Amino acid sequence: MYITSTDKLKEFCDNLQSAEVLVVDTEFVRERTYFHRIGLIQVGGGDHFAAIDPIALPVMTPLLELLKDPKKIKVFHAARQDLEILVRLCGQVIPPVFDTQIAAALVGWGTQISFAKIVHKALGKKIHKSETYTDWCRRPLSDNQIEYAIDDVRYLMPVYKKLVDRLTRMGRLEWVRGEVIGWEDPKTFALPDPQKRFMKIKNLRSLKPRNLTVLQKIAAWREGEAVKRDCLAKAIVRDETLLEIARKIPRDTKTLSGIRGMYQKEMSKGGVAILKEIENAMEVAEGNLIELPKSNGHATTRGVEELLAAYVQIRSEELKIEPSVLADRKKIHSFVTHFEQNQDIEEHILFQGWRKELIGIPMFSLLSGKMGLKIDPSGQVCLINS
Repeated sequence: MYITSTDKLKEFCDNLQSAEVLVVDTEFVRERTYFHRIGLIQVGGGDHFAAIDPIALPVMTPLLELLKDPKKIKVFHAARQDLEILVRLCGQVIPPVFDTQIAAALVGWGTQISFAKIVHKALGKKIHKSETYTDWCRRPLSDNQIEYAIDDVRYLMPVYKKLVDRLTRMGRLEWVRGEVIGWEDPKTFALPDPQKRFMKIKNLRSLKPRNLTVLQKIAAWREGEAVKRDCLAKAIVRDETLLEIARKIPRDTKTLSGIRGMYQKEMSKGGVAILKEIENAMEVAEGNLIELPKSNGHATTRGVEELLAAYVQIRSEELKIEPSVLADRKKIHSFVTHFEQNQDIEEHILFQGWRKELIGIPMFSLLSGKMGLKIDPSGQVCLINS
């Protein structure tokens, strides 16, 4: 069903009131805009599936109220960007959420598995992603495009059921909940802090505190403009140009326009504002200038991370999931750093949720010398008490 009228939307949403599980997907374009340009929202529950046209329906209250319902599980595949769109439309987070890509990793089907691959793995069906590069905001949509979009949620429901059954048998259903809990926090979907965006710019550590303060001010201005104009920040002024402005600190339009990448079009739009931000930065007192935090370059004791990585490999084989799902090298490094710098290990991600018992406590025991590794008579590496 392709829904373009308020009456049809209300009727469809009424039919989903009794559904305990909703499968959801979105189609969007985000090539030149700050925010996603939403083209379709596909929703299903029970025997009802539809593609809803948000361009034809700027007011979608029945659908949004349905998504907000905390009694309904919302199922996605690779949920993050879909949630960014829907949280913005709903004006709030929409728990509870289930992500089939995360669930697939936890049953051993691989990380970052595509939707086509998960459908084949779970259902033995091959689907063709023939509309991957469709401009979903262009109208009219063809019947083939609409069916393609609806198929994403038609297949998502049986995939979800297969995964829930497998997770339940493996005793890992709660693991999924632990992985998506952050999506219940509104802060997860808040816009980036404009005052911190300068930290994303490469080579900024070569700047002195005054120049860094200039960079912070003009990067924050650019971020605000990108939101107002709904365009990519780099389409206003590129990072390299911002960095050069911060190095040279121009104080007039002639000097500013002479900096490479500072084109006349943007000079007309934002030149005065950039110079004003530079002026503001120059008025900051010496004691309040930006200073970068020291980079976390802690070098852990030689061989320790390799030992833990070997243990993670052993556990991943026992659990039949990829090592990176348990603990990738970045997590291992930060775990050892926490231990060696006497930081609170309970706050580390490997001591949160299902990972604590399975990997966190044994790794801590290895680090503290309470346990070691040995090779048993069968050639298997295992933990031993020290």
